[in-house]
Amino acid sequence: MNNLLVTSNIVFPIFLVMLIGFLSRRFGLMNEETVKGCNKLVFRVFLPVSLCRSIMRVDSSFSMSGGLPLFAALGTLAVFAVCMLVIPRIEPENSRRGVMIQGIFRSNYAIFGIPLAQALYPQGDGGVAAMMVVAVIPVFNILAVVALEIFRGGKFDLKRIVLGVLKNPLIWGCLIGFVVMKTGLKLPSVINSTVDSLASLASPLALFALGASLKPGKMMGNAKALLVSVGAKLVIVPAAALIIAYAIGWRGPEFATLMIVFGSPTAVSSFTMAEQMGGDGDLAAQQVVLTTVFSAVTIFLMIFLFKTWGIL
Repeated sequence: MNNLLVTSNIVFPIFLVMLIGFLSRRFGLMNEETVKGCNKLVFRVFLPVSLCRSIMRVDSSFSMSGGLPLFAALGTLAVFAVCMLVIPRIEPENSRRGVMIQGIFRSNYAIFGIPLAQALYPQGDGGVAAMMVVAVIPVFNILAVVALEIFRGGKFDLKRIVLGVLKNPLIWGCLIGFVVMKTGLKLPSVINSTVDSLASLASPLALFALGASLKPGKMMGNAKALLVSVGAKLVIVPAAALIIAYAIGWRGPEFATLMIVFGSPTAVSSFTMAEQMGGDGDLAAQQVVLTTVFSAVTIFLMIFLFKTWGIL
């Protein structure tokens, strides 16, 4: 029961903020232009600062043995590669291909991961999850930009893809955070306070804008795409990754961290990025909502089973 409460305490606030955004739009408090402006602000200002803060606050002296970050990064690359081969064969529209691909490999680790790990291991072993931020968040964002850029133009254009990655503000947020973390640079308190203030707005504002952008009437038209992406994100990907992780021999906090990396719902920022990069925003929003709702069940079942089997 405690595991269910832990997961619910993470999932329900996310859902409620989206609901408030949805109701605000329905009651006329926001219009289409306001929602688009909100998404642009999140994408260009608040999310980059939030990613920068998440990475630069990781203790650079903390290390993980056994190649855990490498496994998470290579596992994400493998999922991305499989999706790049499979999704174009089952989805004919370019605007939906990139969205489905990032919806499958990209998890909401920044919002979901560390709180869940700290709840599972309150004695301090959640530091493994904190360090994993450096390994997975840049990979998630770079691959998401690549996927959306490839399918935005309808053909493979290496120069356009590279420029898209270099110009993406989320990539710059990760890069600056990594430099600060590795150099041990001590920022003035006024800068730290400003970064904290801006970063604290990223997740709630992104969730609010996502809820305001939801169009439930279009969900049936996306049923096939949602079945594929949600099923792959919450069942197929974590099952494959965790079977391999178990075979390698990871247990306890390390196994839990990989469970969160591969089993968390689709990242909220995937919607914002899809909106800003020519992807199907409706499909992206629906993926985030459905994976968030159903993850309350799948993550609870994983925690329950792995604790019962003595793996966590």
